[in-house]
Amino acid sequence: MRKKEKSEFGQGFIYNLILFAKHWGSIGADIKFWKQIGNEERAYSMWFYGASDHFFDFKIPSCYKKTEIGRLARKLQDECLRLRLPIGMKKATEKDFNNIFNMLEKLAILIDKKLGINDLEAEWN
Repeated sequence: MRKKEKSEFGQGFIYNLILFAKHWGSIGADIKFWKQIGNEERAYSMWFYGASDHFFDFKIPSCYKKTEIGRLARKLQDECLRLRLPIGMKKATEKDFNNIFNMLEKLAILIDKKLGINDLEAEWN
């Protein structure tokens, strides 16, 4: 039986978006931790430092590369990797965090639209 290959942070398009999004729920605990040690402003930067690892092997399908989906996916990847930069560079903020998840939501809607699915906005969002 052949051993299944693995990637440290995953490799794929939708799969890596999901892996990244799974980190969303930890931001509250991250803020609490950094606040306790007196450095709350580092919470978002450190969150991006960990969560953005899933953009290392992020693969945008060739059929999307020159489309709005591809451009937005690349922008999301670039912005997340920029926000994970080492200490001393621009610190990520709550606004950055919210902008990234708005971008991710827009990307999901564009993908659904391409697949022929008409999304309805969630009341509980």
